[in-house]
Amino acid sequence: MQQNEKSFSLKTMEDGQVLLYSSRIPYPWIVFNEKIKVNSIFLRDSTAISDSMLLLFGGSISKGDHEGHLKVLGGFLEFFMKPDLAETYQKLRVELEELIRIKLLNPKMDLHSHHELLSAVRLLISEDHCEGRFVFGRQILQQPSKTSAPAAAPPPTAVSRIESGPGGDNSKSQLQTLLTRAGYAAPIYKTKQLKNNQFRATVEFNGLQIMGQPCTNKKNAEKDAAAEALEWLMGGNQMGHDYVNQMSMMLKRSKKDHN
Repeated sequence: MQQNEKSFSLKTMEDGQVLLYSSRIPYPWIVFNEKIKVNSIFLRDSTAISDSMLLLFGGSISKGDHEGHLKVLGGFLEFFMKPDLAETYQKLRVELEELIRIKLLNPKMDLHSHHELLSAVRLLISEDHCEGRFVFGRQILQQPSKTSAPAAAPPPTAVSRIESGPGGDNSKSQLQTLLTRAGYAAPIYKTKQLKNNQFRATVEFNGLQIMGQPCTNKKNAEKDAAAEALEWLMGGNQMGHDYVNQMSMMLKRSKKDHN
């Protein structure tokens, strides 16, 4: 089980944001047996699960708007991956559901004849890195055609996590650009002073909370949290001015298509 320093809010479809009892391990995906409502809603008897477990045994799954885009529970969750991997999940899901249906009708059925299917499922789950990589509204940029061979473009100019670029551009302004151009509300920053006199900020947008690394002052802490959010939204790609512009326009078109 991988520990992650980033902070995310946990939600259920019925209750919205929920909390975990302190004796439980926070994790991007969990299944739970009990909910308790005091001032807030707490989950008890929870177990961490991987992306593969959710995709193979969770709610309804459907193909998204782009290759490698899968939607779970009617789009409540969105996953982005390589197209061939997405196709593998879909095929395995169909075969698994059929196997479960037949097994329920005939409980004494021998599963040995389905050894290849079950082995593939075990292998997929065991090799899962448990990243929980999904972001509401995230899109994948179209890959260039293999037939064309344009000259290699210079790499985008990266923006420092805390330093400002030309014209005062920085990670906070890039995140603001990415979200507002797509028609979403502006991000909200919350900063806390640590015991070592450093500051750590959390940025929240679309119900997602992402925590940055400790910095020497509040301003840099907010920039670092914004940089962490940009890296998450872009799937780890280098943050460049041109790439942010492309990404924001893709999000804007996608939102219009769904309205």
